[in-house]
Amino acid sequence: MSPFVIGAFLVLHGLITTMIGSGAVSNGPAMALPSWFGWWPGTFGRSWLIDGLNLGAPVALLGGLVWLVSGILLIAAGLGFLGVVPLRDAWPTYAVVGGGLGLVAVALYFHPLYLAAVGINLALVTLAWGQLGTTHLAQ
Repeated sequence: MSPFVIGAFLVLHGLITTMIGSGAVSNGPAMALPSWFGWWPGTFGRSWLIDGLNLGAPVALLGGLVWLVSGILLIAAGLGFLGVVPLRDAWPTYAVVGGGLGLVAVALYFHPLYLAAVGINLALVTLAWGQLGTTHLAQ
């Protein structure tokens, strides 16, 4: 696969994660989904855990910040993978931390529509972790 495609995919995944984070930070109302999704007990765009424990807006802000930091790190990883000089050598670290935080965010705000994000973040952390190990071993 082309390095450009991989880097662009990382940036795109980071942008989507950041957009979700901006909505979570605002702690706005849940998004409306089609009626056929009524079988799922939680709401889309809201944290089942934060809302379920009535933790309030300050904790919801922290949950949204997890999304935002994850997205920013994934964008940095993608740009680093593409060769942007200040980010190039650290892209595996950004990918591991960003993907790991993305998994935390998905767990806090879980909805079946996020299953793709779970798979992407798991694959990203696994692959970048392997790259991280070989990068440090080579030095």
